[in-house]
Amino acid sequence: MFGIAFDFARAQRAHRIAASGLALALLAFPGAGLAQEAPRPIPRQPAPTVTAPDTTPIRIVLVEWRIKKGREKEFLDYWSTQATIKDRTGLIGEYLSRVEDQKQYPWMVWNLDPNWTTFVNVGFWRNGADFQEQIGKFIDNSRPPQAFEAERRRRVFIAPERWRLGPAGGLQADHPAVK
Repeated sequence: MFGIAFDFARAQRAHRIAASGLALALLAFPGAGLAQEAPRPIPRQPAPTVTAPDTTPIRIVLVEWRIKKGREKEFLDYWSTQATIKDRTGLIGEYLSRVEDQKQYPWMVWNLDPNWTTFVNVGFWRNGADFQEQIGKFIDNSRPPQAFEAERRRRVFIAPERWRLGPAGGLQADHPAVK
């Protein structure tokens, strides 16, 4: 009888050692050694439906700059450092852009005069009052064009009638040359 009890005690000790080893292995390698259920997919909540309003207070100003050939750097420096916006509270974003080459993009149908370099400034504003307060009240159309302008710049103020939004993000910081 003593021999049977001894074997039983030994078996219990071996079981405790094996259980301890398994517990340590599971702590070190959580996914190892045990059959696991397939991961359950996380239920996705449907995206909330956002309905856009029929109108928006956002306003866009377009400025066509006609710059004398060879004076483009002077203009870019002026726009970046002197034609600044001190109060940007209502400014969503502003983009001074050069016009791409019509030879590369033949679908462009904007008539461009080869006697000057065209830049287009597009400014997005929270509303018309913000633009008027922060920029519009300083515009004086009786002033002569800047020395680098081949012709007087043209401006138009537009109100979006329809719009599309895409998932692509926009620029997140000012260009390094802009003050």
